[in-house]
Formats: sequence, structure tokens, C-alpha cells
Amino acid sequence: MKFSVERAPLLDALQKTQSVVEKRGTVQILSNILCTLDGMTLSLSATDLEVGVKVSIPVDGRQNGRVTLSAKNFLDIVKELPERTIDVVKKDNHWVEVTSGKSKFTVVSLSADEYPALPSFEQKEYLEARVDSLKEMIDKTSFAVSTDATRYHLNGVYFESVDQALFRMVATDGHRLSFVDQEVFLRLPDLKRGVIVPRKGLMELRRILDVASANVGLAFERGYLFCRVDETYLFVRLIDGEYPDYRQVIPKTPDKKVLIPREEFTAALKRVSLLAHEKSRGVKLAFTDNQLVVTSSNPDMGEAREELDIGYSGDSVEIGFNARYLLDCLTVLTGDNLEFLFKDRLSPGILRSAQSQNHTYVIMPMRI
Repeated sequence: MKFSVERAPLLDALQKTQSVVEKRGTVQILSNILCTLDGMTLSLSATDLEVGVKVSIPVDGRQNGRVTLSAKNFLDIVKELPERTIDVVKKDNHWVEVTSGKSKFTVVSLSADEYPALPSFEQKEYLEARVDSLKEMIDKTSFAVSTDATRYHLNGVYFESVDQALFRMVATDGHRLSFVDQEVFLRLPDLKRGVIVPRKGLMELRRILDVASANVGLAFERGYLFCRVDETYLFVRLIDGEYPDYRQVIPKTPDKKVLIPREEFTAALKRVSLLAHEKSRGVKLAFTDNQLVVTSSNPDMGEAREELDIGYSGDSVEIGFNARYLLDCLTVLTGDNLEFLFKDRLSPGILRSAQSQNHTYVIMPMRI
């Protein structure tokens, strides 16, 4: 294998592969990227067997071939090279020579025959999807995904069709639930049942969306999600499991509704939670006539209290919540005001933006 390439596109392609590469080092070949030269196109592929990415760039190809190189070492070398043409040549016994100007590196590689076979990305029926819609759905759900390995089916977001063109993304860790509805596809996929997209794959999809200049292509096939953005392809192995019936968690009859200024509430929570118990992060919300009092108490540190003026008339209610769970949601909510719906101190609360009703956040109370 022999080719020349400009530093900038090579560096950009290598950076796109880094987050996918296997970091634990349990299988050495997965710490490498597969470089495939076919004519004037160089493809860089990386996978941990659950998520995979392939990036193609134009090069001055002179001799086709395949080689695998340490993803970290190759990136570190290209980062430090000057902004000029880089020559790459495969030598005998899997050695690879990387040259740029007066700089020369000879690095060891592993046989490309050992690299796991990747799916064929090109021969898929990609359906156009709206980038902004997908970004919003991921941002408003990914933070609520469970990290408990024993609850494998909750380690991703649930993606399903809910009504004609409307699709829903759902995430829960058992303590809170976040779901958002959006019209995603320009042409609807044949998605007969919902799928569970693992968190790592979702985060890789989010990274790709950041550099997408137009709509992206998505395809669902045999337990995989495929994505195409220009000459970058992604595959994600879907979680094989049954997602719980999340609708049972959504309160049916919250009889109290409060309008709260979002920025003031966020700032108050951040301040009051400074003295919350480090483990539980518990804060207490006390609703009285036209007032919300946010408090925290920690025997080792002290107490904090903050008052907010709100539009509320009804019975006085005190509810305990995990401050971090509240702040996670407030970070992604938009608009000047938020709606908080609740019933009593033992029932889940509902948070949503007063200006946008397509995102709902359900949070379980805690005893304080």
C-alpha cells in the first residue's frame, strides 16, 4: 500500500474515529484503525464490535492495499506533523513508513486480515432525517439513560413511532424519565416496533450530526442502526431486549400546576444544592401561596434556603427531589418559564417547558 495525502483531511478523519476505538485493550486489533486504499480513496474504519465508523477521504493513491495502525499513535503522529503532504508506505513484515518533509516514522502494524469484518454501508436504503430534530431528541433524553449494567435494556434510548409522522425518543434510569416527540423523517421508515439504541452509539450519532451540513441518512436493518453523513458512515448494534412500559410511570392525574421562571429556579437550585448531602443531593421544594421555597440541610455542612415568587394558590405541599436530576433537565429545557405538575409529596412530578409541549420529564420524589 502506498499513497500521499494532505494533513488536514487525514487529521479530521482520524479524529472522527477515535471515540469508537476500543479503549480497554482486551482485543489488541480493536485498538487499531483499518486503512483501506482503493484507487484514489482511502477509507479509515474503527469499531469496538458494538459501534463502528468509516470515513473516506481522497488521496493520491499509488498502490492499493490494507493495513491496521494504532489509532492513538497514528493520530499523535499526524497531529505533530507540519501542514504539508504526508506519504504512507507499507513495508515488509507489517511495518509502515510515514514521511512528511524531513520527518520520518516507521511504525508497527497488525495484519488487516485479523480485523473484524464490517457491514457494507453503501448498499442500504437510507431515509433522510432532519438533523435539528435528531439533535434535540438526543440532547433531551441521553442524560437520563441508565448506567446500571445489570439493567441492560435501560442502557440506551427507546426509539419508536407514536403517530403517523411523529417519532418518540425515551430514556429512563428508574429515578427519572425523559421523552420527546418530533417529526424526524422526510419519508417514513418501516419501523414496526421500537428499537433500543445504546448510549455510546447515540453519542457517536450526536457527534456526526454536529458536522452534518444537511439532512442525514438513517437505516434500520437486522438489529443495527446505520447512519450516513457525506462520506462518513456509522453503524450501531441495537440492544436486543424489551423496553419496559414507560407509560405506566407517567402520572395520569396531577392536580396541581405551577409556572416557575426557569433561570431563577435553576440558579436557586445550584446555590441551595451546594449544601445538600453529597450522596443523595436531596433538596426540598415547599409550595405555598405564590411562593416556592427551596431548602437543603446537611448536618456536616449546614443549611441553605432560597425563596422564589411564583403563581400558585392551593394547599401547601413539600416534596423532596434529587437536585442533580432536576438540574439535568433544566439544562436542556428552553423558554422563560417551565410548568411543574404534581399531586402530593409521594407522587412523581412532571416538568416541561411552558413554551414547548413536545418534551416531558418525569422525576420520582425522595424522602428527606
